[in-house]
Amino acid sequence: MHMRYVIFIGLLSLLTVSYGQELPKKTLWQGQLGPIRLLLRINIDSLTNRPTARFESPDQGANNIPVSDLRITADSVVATSAMIAGTFRGKFSAGRQALDGVWLQRGVLPQPITLKRVEQVMAMSRPQLPKPPLPYRSDSLTFQNADQSIRYGATLTRPATGQTFPAVVLITGSGPQDRDETLMGHKPFLVIADNLTRNGFAVLRVDDRGFGQTTGNFATATSTDFANDVLAAIAYLKTRPDVDKKRIGLIGHSEGGMIAPMVAVQSPDVAYIVSLAGVSVKGADLLKKQLSAGARLAGVSGEALAASDQFFSTLIDRIVAQPIDQVIPIDTLRQVYRTWRKQQPDDRARGLGMDNEPALTPMLMQFSTPWFRNFLRYDPVPTLSKLTIPVLAMNGEKDYQVDATDNLNSFDTNLKRAGNKRYKIVMMPGLNHLFQTAKTGAGVEYGQIEETFSPKALDIMTAWLKEVVK
Repeated sequence: MHMRYVIFIGLLSLLTVSYGQELPKKTLWQGQLGPIRLLLRINIDSLTNRPTARFESPDQGANNIPVSDLRITADSVVATSAMIAGTFRGKFSAGRQALDGVWLQRGVLPQPITLKRVEQVMAMSRPQLPKPPLPYRSDSLTFQNADQSIRYGATLTRPATGQTFPAVVLITGSGPQDRDETLMGHKPFLVIADNLTRNGFAVLRVDDRGFGQTTGNFATATSTDFANDVLAAIAYLKTRPDVDKKRIGLIGHSEGGMIAPMVAVQSPDVAYIVSLAGVSVKGADLLKKQLSAGARLAGVSGEALAASDQFFSTLIDRIVAQPIDQVIPIDTLRQVYRTWRKQQPDDRARGLGMDNEPALTPMLMQFSTPWFRNFLRYDPVPTLSKLTIPVLAMNGEKDYQVDATDNLNSFDTNLKRAGNKRYKIVMMPGLNHLFQTAKTGAGVEYGQIEETFSPKALDIMTAWLKEVVK
């Protein structure tokens, strides 16, 4: 999460259009806002024959930001998205192949930008993605949970030679994700699976429930439900003659690193786990620190940072205080905002991008979902204190989403308390939450970095796993 909330959700926006100059039915315009690509995609609605448009920010994983007000004249284009309180104003160059203009957004200084007409979005360089032919077998498959209420879409990779193999299940982080944990062109789970399969492991990666080829309802699911999905994956692996049933392990990233211990204390079939930036402190404490760190990376400081921290701390505490079996009315959370807003000067609230209550409502609604409420209340410590199987806990030193020091210390303290003699704690200098080599660790860098997953981190994880399954 980042300080300035831009919640990209599939809401229909009322579109105001005026135009006085014909454009081809489909045009794509691309420019740079500092390191971030901004795209304006203009189409013609097939029913109304009127222009429609959307913004895209592929480096931030935002590909459908509706334009609510589009104005095209003989010499200019003005496109506004109410969802993100952002506007592009530009004038056509000679030949109409570029738009020279400015980007305006609440809480951000005006930024000059030139959008050039392009035929297609330039592909992002992702050199670690495996390229065929692959020296191992890879099969798309489906399996079901015990009561057959959910069908899972998955991919299993396994070595080309041999009879039985140690196997791992990959567990994604928070938010609906596909089996590759795809984000901004990166596919970290594909890279991990490729590396481990080349080193003798069978690897099962699975679409999240309600996403991709997996059925079920993501919106109502909690971490407990995702743990049950992992148990279903383990049960499936146990049916396969090419899997060594005594050497099944789990690799979880972020929330997945929290879910892996939950599963391990329930299932004697889990022989070892790897936590990649796994959560090992209370969810509420983690989120407060994450939001504050994200704000600092975005340049917020001083009284503005203190005000931001105060709002989110109060909001999170109010959510946690509500009994879990009771719905939180959205007006209750709006009131938290209104009380805070009365205490803030207009320029400070505007600078934080928090001066507009309707624009914050989607974020407040997100905070009141079943997953969010359960995550904020969850304390991993009792589970970690029972974990006696081999554990590798790794974090990137520049991870602002899951603080490396706090969470690795919690793993260390509580695995010792469990009497676990077979664990390893690794702090990776210079790596971010995705285990990329990073400058600052800020989320804005994720899409800019070509590296998907640090080769050094892959080597450490692979060597540890091979030692554990010997």
